[in-house]
Amino acid sequence: MKLFNTIIFVSILLFLTSCSGSNNELGNRLKEVIIDKSNSAIKDKKNYSNFYLSEITDFDWDKFYIFEEYVTNRDINNITGIKWSGDDVPSGRRRILFIYKDEIVQYVDFEVGVFPVFFYPCEKTEQFVFGKKDDLFAVFKRCDKNGCRYAMVPRRCVNAYFENTKE
Repeated sequence: MKLFNTIIFVSILLFLTSCSGSNNELGNRLKEVIIDKSNSAIKDKKNYSNFYLSEITDFDWDKFYIFEEYVTNRDINNITGIKWSGDDVPSGRRRILFIYKDEIVQYVDFEVGVFPVFFYPCEKTEQFVFGKKDDLFAVFKRCDKNGCRYAMVPRRCVNAYFENTKE
């Protein structure tokens, strides 16, 4: 009976995790690259390290949006101008929504508490949207007694990032 219950539990868990349309594989690759690049920068005594986002995506995209928790699918429709029939952004998560030729091609939801990565745009904007011109990102790692946080900044905007984050 115990084996049967275990099989049922694992089957339900697999079903629930496979129902998400979020590209978790891409999310894991992004996390690995951000951590590796930021650790390399620290080892090399640099403030940041660079990488091309397109090098870890296996699909075409020409822009992407960052949505915070609780953004509804209606909000996503209004902001992007593209029909989105997917889920709202869940509590405690952010969503990276990739667009190619005015169609949503992929998205990644990630837990901020588990992987605290923050995206910083070059221009002040109400909604974070990044074009292909911002494919090259600088990755920063900042740690304190509460843990580490990561920042992704378009490489062309690193100087502005330094100016805006002066302490």
